[in-house]
Amino acid sequence: MRGFLYIARVKKELVFFIALLFFVSCVSSTSVTTASTPQEKKVQQKQALKDRLQATVVEQNRLIDSLIAAKDTRLKKDKNGNYIRPNWVSAKGNPLYYSTNKRSARKAIKANAVVAGGALGLNLNGKGIHMGIWDAGHIFTNHNEFNGGADFFGYKVPIEIADSTAADIWLGHPTAVASIVIAKGLWENEKYDVGGISPQLEKIYSYDWDNDVYEIFKQLQTNNNTDFILSNHSYGIPLLDANNELIPESEEIGGYSLWSSLIDEITYTYPNYLHVVAGGNDGRKAYPSQSVNGLDQLTGSTTSKNALTVGSFSMDDNSENITPTGFSSAGPTNDFRIKPEICAAGQNLSVASWDKNNPEVVTSYAATSGTSFAAPGTAAAVALLQELYLQGHNSYMRGATAKALLCHSADDITQWGEVDITGPDVKTGYGAVNLDNAAALIQKDIRENNVIVEFELNQNETKTLYFQVLNKGTLSATLSWYDPHADKNATNTLVNDLDLRIIQDATIYYPWKLPTDTQQVIAVLGDNSTDNLEQIKTDVNLGGVYKVEVSHKGALSNGSQEASLIISGPGISITTVQELESFSKDGFLVSPIPVKAFLTISALKNNLPFRSVRLLNLQGVEVAITKKSSFTLNSVRFDVGFLSSGSYILAIETQGGNIYKKILVNQ
Repeated sequence: MRGFLYIARVKKELVFFIALLFFVSCVSSTSVTTASTPQEKKVQQKQALKDRLQATVVEQNRLIDSLIAAKDTRLKKDKNGNYIRPNWVSAKGNPLYYSTNKRSARKAIKANAVVAGGALGLNLNGKGIHMGIWDAGHIFTNHNEFNGGADFFGYKVPIEIADSTAADIWLGHPTAVASIVIAKGLWENEKYDVGGISPQLEKIYSYDWDNDVYEIFKQLQTNNNTDFILSNHSYGIPLLDANNELIPESEEIGGYSLWSSLIDEITYTYPNYLHVVAGGNDGRKAYPSQSVNGLDQLTGSTTSKNALTVGSFSMDDNSENITPTGFSSAGPTNDFRIKPEICAAGQNLSVASWDKNNPEVVTSYAATSGTSFAAPGTAAAVALLQELYLQGHNSYMRGATAKALLCHSADDITQWGEVDITGPDVKTGYGAVNLDNAAALIQKDIRENNVIVEFELNQNETKTLYFQVLNKGTLSATLSWYDPHADKNATNTLVNDLDLRIIQDATIYYPWKLPTDTQQVIAVLGDNSTDNLEQIKTDVNLGGVYKVEVSHKGALSNGSQEASLIISGPGISITTVQELESFSKDGFLVSPIPVKAFLTISALKNNLPFRSVRLLNLQGVEVAITKKSSFTLNSVRFDVGFLSSGSYILAIETQGGNIYKKILVNQ
């Protein structure tokens, strides 16, 4: 299978001295004080995380050194007969080696409309965003797609080789991964497009995969979680070796690994950071202890709660129909979480490459496949969305928000082989990345607010929003949060159990979940006490007010939990019942207030239709009007983007006379 090559290398420098320093740091006596403020508590949490990561590095290097000293027969050797240093040692002492997870990726995730020159006029390119790429080696920075002078944007992305060792090790796989993100698209080919999705990133940090979790933490410390807000990891622990022998212990497949626990702790500590990981290419592989053939194939960090695990889809060139690729690894996790959460284009992609036989050639290209390339396409999409969000909010989204936004806006993939699936599944998650949809939601949030809501849920608190439906359609809500880490090998990994509900009168709508009595493909509706991402979609009718509620079960770790909520549908999201009542006391809902671009007026009940809406300044001069020939209109969207900031009078003509409302325009 292309794109899933076993790659390992001999470390050039011994890590004993570094490990010794880490060990001394971990065991040295310290003065422990109780945090008295939230800021002090965060400082202590970061120090505790640093200590845990350092201790993990020390212990892993000790285990690796012991295996090498014992000349363990399970160790791999290079062509010269030297032992290849493993990347990880399992709980049972087995050496584990990372493996890479290998048309236009930009077109497939519907990015063409939002990038420079796109139909939406957004001209998104990733400007200002720092991304890390951890991989088998380093990016070939001299490739023409990265370093061939300024491109048509007049810009080339700085690539920093961030490791202190092995800076001269170039490999084709990380080079191809980087090309999905930042390639200039210089190669002219009738069928393939090499152009990167986010070609103007502020910087890329290129790391090899050794000590990856500790390096992520150090990079976050260096950047203070400001511009470095995501990283890509297109590698993991494969299921089977060349002899079809199981590599990880069977209980670790789908299990909550130490690696996953550390990533969850890092993301919880740095909430703006998103860890994107390729789901793996073991979709066609079976093993003796597999619970259901074709399922239960996730290993390593792909089982992390807070990471975004990415599967792969293929796209028909002619019809643009998308289907899951056969090689893409399926979940679920052992505690029945929906993994992967999302999928992107990963089959038969054109990429920049590095030819080991001609290492100086800067114009090498290849066609390749694998989740390795679905993951960076997704990471690049997040970079564009963060850029757009920053433009409208002067801050980045939380990582959990970006994760929720991708899942909320994804195109559901309903066909998996002979199985018809509606809703999330363990092969494609919540569906295919749709950058166009996600960007539109950010734009709506900038205009109207309460589409993307970041909040903190306190102990015994319920967060309630109201959604006024203006037309028939689908009301959707997605809740996501960075859950605190659980202990490795935990059978139930969820620490803070938040609950999402949509309520209308006596009807309660529940989120998707996987049945916990058996592993199966199809999600069902019900109380989800497993995932830290919940989603509800329900068909709605004209004229209803729906409550969107977020609550929790049990005690919240640290007494509160940050969470993110995405709401969309044919209507308007409102913060409080008081706001709803004030807007609708005359039978009409006017939102948002204040307004920037578009004002929406709707009749809360079907018995109050209106014929015309006029907008007057405070001197009584008409500045805008919309009319209908009869009293049949139940809602109208009013363009006020041309008005200056200030107060105006809204005059609504009804069958019973005129209703007047004062509004505020804030440009």
